[in-house]
Amino acid sequence: MKKAHIATYLANILDHFDTSLYGFLVPILAPLFFPKSEPIVALLLGYGFVIIGFITRPLGAWYFSKHADAAGPHATLIITIMGMTITTFCFTLLQPYEYWGVGGAIGLCLLRGIQNFFGAGEASITGLYVLEGTHTDQQHPITSLYLSSTMAGILLACTASSILFYCEAPQLYWKWPFYGSIITGIAGWWLRHQVAPTFVKNESTQGKTNWRGIIRLIPITGFSYILYSAPFVFFNSFAALVTRVGMKNLMLSNTLLMIFDLGLLALLGPIMRKMDAKKLLLKISVISAITVPILFWYIPSVELLGTVVIRMVIITLGVAFCIPLHRWYIEEFPAYNRYATTAIGYAIGSETLGRSFPVVGLALWHITHLSIAPGVYVALISLCAYFSIALPKVLKIGYK
Repeated sequence: MKKAHIATYLANILDHFDTSLYGFLVPILAPLFFPKSEPIVALLLGYGFVIIGFITRPLGAWYFSKHADAAGPHATLIITIMGMTITTFCFTLLQPYEYWGVGGAIGLCLLRGIQNFFGAGEASITGLYVLEGTHTDQQHPITSLYLSSTMAGILLACTASSILFYCEAPQLYWKWPFYGSIITGIAGWWLRHQVAPTFVKNESTQGKTNWRGIIRLIPITGFSYILYSAPFVFFNSFAALVTRVGMKNLMLSNTLLMIFDLGLLALLGPIMRKMDAKKLLLKISVISAITVPILFWYIPSVELLGTVVIRMVIITLGVAFCIPLHRWYIEEFPAYNRYATTAIGYAIGSETLGRSFPVVGLALWHITHLSIAPGVYVALISLCAYFSIALPKVLKIGYK
């Protein structure tokens, strides 16, 4: 199983390099594909393509999770990474507004939708796949390694994007990271083919879809994704608007903070080895509801160092919440429909609440002109996550 884990981690690094590029490149892509819009509107439109994911990610999660429950996660992950690679190649064929007019934006939207379809299966299956057959004491450290591989892929994408921001004319080179992601996608596909699948089909997998569990997961998975997108995606555009810190410095600090995230994952995974997953999730939800609005309220009055400290606090909360989440999935949902329940719940939650946060957060600030407004939104989602975790036991609602 160690060989399977290593291959999965490496493939996961390469896959998340592919999936993360678009979010980091939006500040460059927005003026190219929406040149007639105001800068803030262009950013909203660029990030707004997450709307297509509201449809395609749940569809992808439903399709690939059913495939994983029936044919095994290994076979499913080979399909998803190949689909991601082909979609990434198609990004390199796009041309901005200057050449294709609105056709460029339409193509960008369609490709994001297809990428979300394959990405939904990838993101929601891999985390459970690496925990199969592992002892409880090893689940938090293994989850930390898996999350570290995810962050390593995002770090590579952030680094490649940061290099573009230091070019004199980044709009001329925006396709180069996508060319690189084609190579990484093929490498990830090859790595997964080196591991022989061990899945044995079980007829009991033909169970009913756990809709109550899926609904319950929406605020939980949405909140976990917000704790990633807030410091690493949303903050770059937001801080550039409300502070005097330039985009180049924000992107550079973004890269350094991802290294901090990797170190934190390596540190907290073993420390949390014997801690109760549910109690950890509840505590982090409450702490986040209190601290995040305060942090956002301070953003306009800080310089570069202050933005780094604020993001470090949010990153720490995100790491502490995400590490026990996969063990909680295993404890909470039965094996015969676990992939389907968690995949669909994650897809809906990450899209409707998580991936949409850059758009929602910028819109809230644009409407209210209050920096605390996005933080209040995060606090509300964290409280919803808390009650989704805590109330079923109090109300004696069964999900197994």
